[in-house]
Amino acid sequence: MRTPLWETAPGALVALLNSGVPLNKCDLYRITLANGQVLHWTGSELPLVVDGQLWQLGPGIERSRCKWVVGTAVDTLTLTVYTDAARPIPVGGLPLLAYICKGGFSGASVELIRAFWGANDPGPIGTLLWFKGRVSEIPETDRDSARITVKSELERLNVKVPRQSYQAQCLATVYDPDCGLGRAAFTANFTATGVSTLGRTQFPSTVSAVNGYYDLGTCTFTSGANAGLQRTVKAQVGGLITLLSPLPAPVASGDTFSLLPGCNGLQSTCISKFNNVLRFKGQPFIPKPETVL
Repeated sequence: MRTPLWETAPGALVALLNSGVPLNKCDLYRITLANGQVLHWTGSELPLVVDGQLWQLGPGIERSRCKWVVGTAVDTLTLTVYTDAARPIPVGGLPLLAYICKGGFSGASVELIRAFWGANDPGPIGTLLWFKGRVSEIPETDRDSARITVKSELERLNVKVPRQSYQAQCLATVYDPDCGLGRAAFTANFTATGVSTLGRTQFPSTVSAVNGYYDLGTCTFTSGANAGLQRTVKAQVGGLITLLSPLPAPVASGDTFSLLPGCNGLQSTCISKFNNVLRFKGQPFIPKPETVL
């Protein structure tokens, strides 16, 4: 028999299961969300206190069967969650289904625990860990239910090694956590000095940076007919800005916008433009394959 996850006294669960008396049993679900919040739900008709933890009445849950095999295999548990308008279950300030639809369960850890007690016992005698895994797919939701697919932790063994490839360009995306740069520190505000040309993709401005400084960056309009719109900067030559895709309305002289410089992933750019080489995640000195041999 597997080691009990919890029992009222050493050997109590084994003795109960070997006694042959009628058993009560129910499912307990411990769901740890990516933000650290932990949900304790019970499939029983009443809330339960197990090992000092209160397990609340959760939504209606139907689950698939679990299996055990010799060797290693990725098991899948499918949970179908139903909600009742008369007993809403808010999570993160939203109704449960809305929270799931928003992606709140993505990457969540799920533990299925089985609790056992005898017909004359006041509460659970012990528990067994039945299944443990992570939400592996985006849940499917409809008006009153959500279908959640959970795969066992063995799925992590399917990850290709190494996770990152070796290449000359940086593996990080500029301004992401690996890059570590803050957008606010590099954002600058400018004003258009003329109308747009070339199919509303090019316009002059007050930009005075060196040529190419804002290439591959982001242009965000803060006033005018295009206020709130963002476009990728294809090229910046002096004050002339060329956007990658056209704007829905012409740019007028006096329209204001902000620019955020882009990055081509090269070490030289990381040094000269951002002074961030300590967080550069490329391998520019790896020799070419034809020169290795």
